[in-house]
Amino acid sequence: MKYKEIWKVYSKVFDNNTFKYLEDLYNDKYINDELVLIDEGKESVVFRSRNIAIKIYKIMARSYKEQVRYLRADPRIRDFPRTKIGIIYTWVKKEYMNLRKMYKNLIKVPAPYVYKGNILVMEYIGDEDGPKLLHNNYDLIEDKEKFFNNILEEYKKIYNRAQLIHGDFSEYNIIIYKKIPYIIDVSQAI
Repeated sequence: MKYKEIWKVYSKVFDNNTFKYLEDLYNDKYINDELVLIDEGKESVVFRSRNIAIKIYKIMARSYKEQVRYLRADPRIRDFPRTKIGIIYTWVKKEYMNLRKMYKNLIKVPAPYVYKGNILVMEYIGDEDGPKLLHNNYDLIEDKEKFFNNILEEYKKIYNRAQLIHGDFSEYNIIIYKKIPYIIDVSQAI
């Protein structure tokens, strides 16, 4: 999909600023013309451009009360706008900060590159067919006990090295890549 075609598909959930940020990322060479849709959830849409993942949080009419609770509980977030867009932008910044802290502490997460508004740009973890989420690909794991222990070690590093708690740690937030577990969706970590 050409990045300008995204406007046609997602104009109801993205605002004009989202497309300005996409243009900036295109000009900064983070993305090229072709964006491949990886996943779409209720809060965000994730695309791939070469070896880059672009996570775009939707701007739409929905409640962000849950995010406000997590933002208030995080001592690193002192003040943030209470508007819908302000909450979303702060949420993206928080996910970037969490990824950065985990990555610097050698936890297997996508490397964070940059964030702009409601867009988070990070390393793409997966092959040409897309990322393999644990909940859909449990049968691919040959040594399940070893894999479980690897996941447990990553979680211990999140807690002990990065001094964070994931907040939504489940099989939906673990990618299997080259038989190694990678942790994703870390916005709720505090």
